[in-house]
Amino acid sequence: MKVIISTTSPYSRKCRVMIREFGLGDRIDEVESHPFDDDPELLKANPLGRVPCLVLDDGQAYTESALIADFLCEQADRSWPRDWNDRRLEALGNGLLDLTVARRVEMVRDEGIQSAYWIRRRERGIMRAIDELEKVVGALDTIEAQGPLTMAVALSYMDFRYPESDWRTGRPQLAGLLDAWQQRAGFAMTAPPSDA
Repeated sequence: MKVIISTTSPYSRKCRVMIREFGLGDRIDEVESHPFDDDPELLKANPLGRVPCLVLDDGQAYTESALIADFLCEQADRSWPRDWNDRRLEALGNGLLDLTVARRVEMVRDEGIQSAYWIRRRERGIMRAIDELEKVVGALDTIEAQGPLTMAVALSYMDFRYPESDWRTGRPQLAGLLDAWQQRAGFAMTAPPSDA
């Protein structure tokens, strides 16, 4: 099996962390691709042209990080707890990622075509999402689940692409969640390149 990734993609990072957490590295090769380059290997596996994309030995491909994460849990000798609350937290974390990535895309557009309206709208959504996550994170039984991991990846991506957000102020529970994940080898090993 192989997973087509980008080292700067937070969606890829989520799957890369899980591969390491579950000890699946000897079964899944990582292949880097740059989605904006229309890499033929990526487009053949995923016509949407997005990463991550998990390609099985028989050529079947799974796209979208949440689907790939479910597959990885099934492949692991040990799985993480998975209930509706975890799915809800994963969805909120994915929504936070979506907003942060969309903000980033808008920010790197040429200055003359950037939309201040969409930047501000996404920033407001980001702050509402992290306020909601701060309310629920303290009740987690474990950080070893897809919801908390998705949240940590999203927060780390905010540090990477939106450091001026100052999201930690007034949100000690979320800061603690990210700190706990940053202590784990799989999370540290998948940090995006600092020069990207």
